[in-house]
Amino acid sequence: MSSLYRRSGIYWLSYRQYGKGHCMSLETRDRSTALYKKAEKDKELIEGRSVIPKANATCAPLLEEFHNYNLHRKTKDANSDDCSRIKKFLSWAGISSFNQITEQRLQEYLNHRFSTEKIAPRTANMIITNLKTWLNFCVKNRRIPENPLARMKKFKEPVNPKRFLSREEINSLLKETQNDEHYCNGDASLYPVIAMGIYAGLRKQEIFSLDWQDINFKREEITVRNKANFAPKSRNFRVVPLHENLKKILKPLVKNSGRCFDVTNQRRIFGRITKKANLTGIGWHTLRHTFASQLVMAGVDLATVAKLLGHSSITTTMIYSHLSPDHVRGAIDKLSF
Repeated sequence: MSSLYRRSGIYWLSYRQYGKGHCMSLETRDRSTALYKKAEKDKELIEGRSVIPKANATCAPLLEEFHNYNLHRKTKDANSDDCSRIKKFLSWAGISSFNQITEQRLQEYLNHRFSTEKIAPRTANMIITNLKTWLNFCVKNRRIPENPLARMKKFKEPVNPKRFLSREEINSLLKETQNDEHYCNGDASLYPVIAMGIYAGLRKQEIFSLDWQDINFKREEITVRNKANFAPKSRNFRVVPLHENLKKILKPLVKNSGRCFDVTNQRRIFGRITKKANLTGIGWHTLRHTFASQLVMAGVDLATVAKLLGHSSITTTMIYSHLSPDHVRGAIDKLSF
């Protein structure tokens, strides 16, 4: 059983486990809260569930535990990417236990990536975030005593306008996408995929996870929904109106069931198409930026654009606000003096 005492007004516990004495802060000044936490700790000790945090705990098993924990909390790709960033840092730094993880070592790793790969501040911040989240998970589950990167600051990210296609570039891209010479079997299979990105603004993984039953031609709607092997980024379903041009492209391809699109070597084909169309600095996500940017320039309000994009917060959609001068002008016009 544990003993309760106070130190500088904070309640602490002292207890013995495996023949050794331990002290543990309950992080509260309230006696009733402290007694509740004491009862929980005593229950752990009796049942043998209490874990003593160790600074020299091995990283690999806890990274696997973290990965398994997020299997149903994140999309498969997002979970894999997060753990991959952590593994790359640990491998580069030769780290096997938590007591080897320091801010200095992480900074050295980021400096290496900055100089050799020219990574963007956003990429560096994603690495920091992934590591902090993993370490906080380990602290919360009492695997390690503290997060060694808790005070690590992120880099300032420059805010630049997103690359999007003009109407002329959209026409050029769609025309080139229909060119049979880009495909081994002569079937322009990427044409409806790119059209889906431009006319519906879906993310790449959302497009390739679409089933034919997700498209209602009668109601002219596309539903992005959670599935057994896929979840949208926000994990919320959304309905996007089916544009008339996109409807004409998809209608001849309709099947009773199954996935809408199955394109092999999509990245290579996309690269050839954009090169032939003389389009530079664009990727799959540019199609989504184009969808949003063209809507804003057409006068659609940001709240509606956010809903169509599936943004959980309109803050994300604000990157397109510079394209809506009337929106800004409307705010100034509210001054009545």
